[in-house]
Amino acid sequence: MIEKTVLDNGVRVLTERNPQAFSVTVGLWMEVGSRDEDPAHGGVSHFIEHMAFKGTARRSPLDIAREIDRLGGLANAFTSKEHTCYHARALAGRLPEICDLLSDLLLNPTLDPAELERERDVILQEICAVEDTPEDLVHVLFGEGFWPDHPLGRSVLGSVESVSALDRAAIQAYLAEHYRPRRAVVSAVGNLEHQQVLDLLGPTLAALPGGGDDPPRTPPLVSPGLWLSPRDSEQAHLALGLAAPAASSPQRFAAALLNLILGGNMSSRLFQEVREKRGLAYSVYSYLSSYSDCGLLGIYLGVAPERAAEALAVVRAELMRLAGEPPQEHELLDAKENLTGAILLAAENPESRMSRIARNEYQFGRQVEPAEAAAQVEAVTMDQIADLAASLLRPENLGVMALGPLEEADLARGLGR
Repeated sequence: MIEKTVLDNGVRVLTERNPQAFSVTVGLWMEVGSRDEDPAHGGVSHFIEHMAFKGTARRSPLDIAREIDRLGGLANAFTSKEHTCYHARALAGRLPEICDLLSDLLLNPTLDPAELERERDVILQEICAVEDTPEDLVHVLFGEGFWPDHPLGRSVLGSVESVSALDRAAIQAYLAEHYRPRRAVVSAVGNLEHQQVLDLLGPTLAALPGGGDDPPRTPPLVSPGLWLSPRDSEQAHLALGLAAPAASSPQRFAAALLNLILGGNMSSRLFQEVREKRGLAYSVYSYLSSYSDCGLLGIYLGVAPERAAEALAVVRAELMRLAGEPPQEHELLDAKENLTGAILLAAENPESRMSRIARNEYQFGRQVEPAEAAAQVEAVTMDQIADLAASLLRPENLGVMALGPLEEADLARGLGR
């Protein structure tokens, strides 16, 4: 059973007890991510996450590293478009240490100027690594074209220019503005008691200062188009995308099934048509990215440059076929089996359970149990899939970013433009 307590300042504490477990997994979440940044401060959320491990008032960077190693489990953090999470897993007896460490990292980074400069160099190298990895870079470039002038279209890492310009004062101001108690969720699972977690974290998190209204978020405007980034390379990299339902949409399970049928696994249409039947690409897949107020159905291909237009023509044909004709019965049944299995198997993973509890709280304000989610998957009808495909998979709504030694006119012909 999942228990929930809301502290007086709005921090939400959720726990799920499993007395058979040897471990505990704790996540301290903030509903703060790169979509909350203006262009001048791009990458600041990710920078803050890095700096949390570079010293607090009570711990030096080496102290933090040694403490994490002594836990015998793991402790880490991540920044996404909409969230930042500090998380750890260790044996149940180490719960007090986990809670003390994570709350210290979240609330008390010193932002030491010398450490800030060192970590800035690390992040700049991380950005350069993406620039040198075309299969990653093409997705960044696609976002900039598809969601122009919106933070969801920018990289979580920020740019070389924005990260180079960030200073301690700007980071402190961002923390004060965005790290609000109403945006904080504690998610803990394993061999623990709810009151135990409250006793360990409640007094510390209750001191998190509140303030005015949370800065608003606005959904992006979609800008379909064809964009080319010339590059001398042996392979061309293609990222395509269409608007999709938001994470809390009633259509979310239909969208997930549609993605699996289109290109989400090895038996999908794109994998079979592009790779298996024609040998056009080694890597081809589709994916679904869901946010609080919008979503993206994306497609990636890595192809030989001389066959890029042909590959795009095949993708376009498959989109039109799926938009115009319902999937076959076995395709929907296979997709349901795949998605249901993924949901239920993830429920056996402590990190996945911890994440699911927090995301359900943010998206729905209640817990959607794995069995309920599986039942909703099973309830999706062929008509719902067909209607969603007809509304989403329109070639005129497609955004395409091409990276490599390509000609725009050839790609446009492949897309029927």
